[in-house]
Amino acid sequence: MSGATNRIQCPCGRIIESPDEYKVLYLKHEMMEIDVLCPNDSCYLRELGYVKFEIENGKAKFKEASFYPPFVTWNSGRLGFDVAEKILKDHLRQIIKKIDWDRIGKETKTPQ
Repeated sequence: MSGATNRIQCPCGRIIESPDEYKVLYLKHEMMEIDVLCPNDSCYLRELGYVKFEIENGKAKFKEASFYPPFVTWNSGRLGFDVAEKILKDHLRQIIKKIDWDRIGKETKTPQ
């Protein structure tokens, strides 16, 4: 694939060339969910996806990750479903690898 076809675009118009560009925010402590945000601070969608995890023996353990349908549909329309799916899955894999799972585990209180 050429570099141009690896580009994902948010419906707000922001081109995302690398998974490093997404903002990853851990606000939903009680839901054990990490938000994946558009790098454009004025994006009207803002949240593009999520990473869910669970706590096992005091450690955060990845559970699932997904991008939300409007983001997926937008890119499928632009690139075709197969190409968009491949790029988006790769972006999620790379986002998951970069999360500081030790820190997430320490900062998350397990429900009693």
